[in-house]
Amino acid sequence: MTALYREISYEAPLKTPVENQAWIAERAGDWRLLIYPGTPARKYHFERMLRLAPKDLEVVLLARPGFARGHKEAFLNFEDQVAAGLPFIEDGRKIVTMGVSYGGQLALKALVDHPGQIKGAVTLAALVTEPRDWVHPFLDLGGAPVVRDLVPRHLHLSRAEIAGRRTQIGPLFEKLKAVDAPVTIVHGDADHLVSRRDARQLATYFGPKSDVKFRHVAGGTHFLEFQRPNLVYDIVRDVMARADAMANH
Repeated sequence: MTALYREISYEAPLKTPVENQAWIAERAGDWRLLIYPGTPARKYHFERMLRLAPKDLEVVLLARPGFARGHKEAFLNFEDQVAAGLPFIEDGRKIVTMGVSYGGQLALKALVDHPGQIKGAVTLAALVTEPRDWVHPFLDLGGAPVVRDLVPRHLHLSRAEIAGRRTQIGPLFEKLKAVDAPVTIVHGDADHLVSRRDARQLATYFGPKSDVKFRHVAGGTHFLEFQRPNLVYDIVRDVMARADAMANH
């Protein structure tokens, strides 16, 4: 019996190359879905998606630099985070990137930086402005002198990533005006971490003729990849169909 997916280790071509991990549901066909998870990058959130990967769509989930095995520091530069996906972008397949929460900006940056290979993007619960107000006291508490040593390492990495994104999102969002590939912005109305206002704001950064859709998910939480994997795949397929239609126009 063929495994549903497998873990691989590979050299990620960051400014200083590092060993990274990814999980891949290998499939024949022209299309690949490349997933940039949020922060902290947790593979178990995507277990159902990997197991339910369609027979004609290859699915790659990145561990993400900082959260891969053996990594001991945060990689705050979007360039490095996107570079971790390059081995899965530059091999001739047609790519849709998908980013969850913090990963939403990475999926969009990959689309901006590699328009030839990446044909579209999906964001799930994308973090555009800041987490909801109730989250901030907990982020601040994690840096308090007594508490700092008690907080798990991956949460310190998350605090650093959320802070480190602030100077990078403006230049990235400015470039979205030139995007003409199909993009779908997905957000649930029961998301306790990121407001649906973020999804509406993200849509405003694209140009007036951009192919951008907003998909509201009733009852959708911050973890749509776990909660509604088949719906997510339907949304990805819609992006693929729009990209093919654009190519054949």
